[in-house]
Amino acid sequence: MAVGRSLLMLLGLLGVAQGLPNGYVWGCYNISKSFPFCDSSLDVEHRLDDLLNRMTIDEMIGLMSPWVASGVGICNFMDAGVPRLGIPPYMHLVEFNTGVASACYGEDKCATNFPGPTGLGASYNRTLWNMKGAVMSDEMRAFNNLNWHRGTPDAPLSLIALTGYGPNININRDPRWGRNSEVPSEDPFLAGTYAENYVRGGQVGSDPRYTKVAMGLKHYAAYSMETNRASFIPDISMHDLWETFLPGYRLGFSPEHGNASLTMCSYAGLNGVPSCANGYLLGTVRKTFNNPDVVVGSDCGALNNMLQHNHYAKDLVDMSNLTLSAGADQELGDSLWGDKKTGGSDGLSKLISIDPSAPGKIKASVRRSLKLRFKTGMFDPVDGQPYTKIGAEAINSTLHQQLNLEAAQQSFVLLKNTNNVLPIGTSKKLAIVGPHIVSQRDLMSDYASDNVCLDTTYSCIPTIGGVFAQRYPQGNLLSAQGCDLNSTNASAIPDAVNAAKAADVTIMFLGLGHDQEHEGEDRMEVTLPGQQLELFSQVLAVGKPLVVVLINGGQVSIGSVKDQATAIVEAFYPSVRGADALFNVLIEGVNNWGKMPYTVMPAEDVYALDLANFNMSKPPGRTYKYYQNTPEWEFGYGLSYTNFSISCSLTAAPTSPTISIQNVGPVDGSEVIMVFHRVSDQIRASAPHPVPKKELIDFQRVAVGKSATETVTFNIPQSAFAVVDQNGNQQVYKGTHYLDFTNGVFTCTGTYNI
Repeated sequence: MAVGRSLLMLLGLLGVAQGLPNGYVWGCYNISKSFPFCDSSLDVEHRLDDLLNRMTIDEMIGLMSPWVASGVGICNFMDAGVPRLGIPPYMHLVEFNTGVASACYGEDKCATNFPGPTGLGASYNRTLWNMKGAVMSDEMRAFNNLNWHRGTPDAPLSLIALTGYGPNININRDPRWGRNSEVPSEDPFLAGTYAENYVRGGQVGSDPRYTKVAMGLKHYAAYSMETNRASFIPDISMHDLWETFLPGYRLGFSPEHGNASLTMCSYAGLNGVPSCANGYLLGTVRKTFNNPDVVVGSDCGALNNMLQHNHYAKDLVDMSNLTLSAGADQELGDSLWGDKKTGGSDGLSKLISIDPSAPGKIKASVRRSLKLRFKTGMFDPVDGQPYTKIGAEAINSTLHQQLNLEAAQQSFVLLKNTNNVLPIGTSKKLAIVGPHIVSQRDLMSDYASDNVCLDTTYSCIPTIGGVFAQRYPQGNLLSAQGCDLNSTNASAIPDAVNAAKAADVTIMFLGLGHDQEHEGEDRMEVTLPGQQLELFSQVLAVGKPLVVVLINGGQVSIGSVKDQATAIVEAFYPSVRGADALFNVLIEGVNNWGKMPYTVMPAEDVYALDLANFNMSKPPGRTYKYYQNTPEWEFGYGLSYTNFSISCSLTAAPTSPTISIQNVGPVDGSEVIMVFHRVSDQIRASAPHPVPKKELIDFQRVAVGKSATETVTFNIPQSAFAVVDQNGNQQVYKGTHYLDFTNGVFTCTGTYNI
């Protein structure tokens, strides 16, 4: 504890007491203010040269690996700083996928927690993703300016800085993956476009001089299995790597798109080589993104896995050489690189003693890491930096809450609506049943904020049952849970049946929760767990309209429920505003539905796939691109409370097609138009590699008032007609190509000979 107090003194007395946000370089106000690295009139490269030339190699190593004695958890990675130059210790890991990982600052001042990324992917809304980034960067800046901390056990030592690890853009490769709720889609273009807009919204603010926060993409690159994750390294063809696993990162990293600042090399790897030692992924591939300043931090403990689990490295020095040479910059979760004086194992120091090139590599890594801090303004005077003025008023503000509610409403997908049973209105006798009517934690995806509620529980999250009881007319609502999410106890099912008998219509809230899908464990079953199907069967037998709402992250195969339910809604994990959003949509008729971000396969087809096989086209095939059979729900499918017709104005040249969307139904609404590229059977038959059935190349979301018509124009470059060959290269094959313009229900097609 004495060490922790010493750290607080170092962070607080020398920086915070001077009115500086956490991580800002107090030395530039006194002991180092005359040095060129503190001169904000000079360019960043000049300042970095000066700073690095003043540092010893031991001080550089102290910035690359956790300062174990700091009292901060080593996964959060607090470096040792450079006190001699007035550079404070800096905590590098703040999770940034769904909410800023933090403790609550006060009553109603917990970080805004957005719906799970899978639901946000379903919105197909670039503007929404950008605004999410802006909200979260405002709140991270507020926590940083307030010298606030995470809600992890190392609080209050874990002061929040300005590097946020998010978004996670691995793909929904297999429905059983435990972390499906953390990612936006099975499609790399949709996932990458989500990353591009989320990162732009978070990093780019009103002041072009500074990066608002530095954001990092997880988990680079082909990570989508929890089983044996410390040792498993998948075999992946160049075709699958470049068609499926890398395109999202290209959109996230490239300066003309997302321009992300960081990445996390994953527990996985490629063809026998772990990610954090993979020179192809960290070197060759990364160069193609044209973003040489990206900082590579290891996933927590990934370097130690090379010694203890996958045994890729012979010993400590070999591991240090392999990872440093490949392009890793920071070690999270261990201090194998670190100096013994800071609690490490001396891996880099031992490497230096036998490899004269190691100091240059260390200096290059530290240069990348420090450059981020220059870009965020930490070496500049705080006066005149607008982001340093953001305060507690930004945290979970009214505006942020409203955007969070709108995000939830756009994340739902209407899958079925027989006889327009939805929206229900408030005049009917309504029963709400099912395990999720009492859920709080299980309305959240993984990687919500450290603390969602001030008391550190989930007690402040409104339940579906509670919101419906408050907002539905008194005397017209019945409720009964019926069963838990995953229990063999069916004794309460008769209560739900009785509620349904007394009602005109029943809404049943089913699905998964944190116990079924989470980091560290894959889900072996993809059907509804416990007694949920029995609950459905008995309530169905009542013979009255039955609406099923699914709350989950990864896909749930519902089998005969698809045909038997009157209406079905996929709600994913809607987060803290989820209960109100569901009432607004199901009862009041808010009509801003999304589209499916992944394919839902029948359970038997999922089980026919080897979870550990990353071949995307092996029958029955993975994702909409290669799945050969009939899905329960298609990628891109989704209905509305109104009806839309689409017509296409297509010319011989496909460069600027225009699509008209007419709302011919009874209410205002919004619609998503997707563009898919596919090739002719002749091209497919002659290609010496797998060719997808179709591939998403663009989309737009548009609001269309009742009886109104809106038009959208797409810009289709020649490169959109390319497919990935067996070597991972883009090829535009001569022959007939098609562009399908669709809202997931109706399609018009353009034919082009190239």
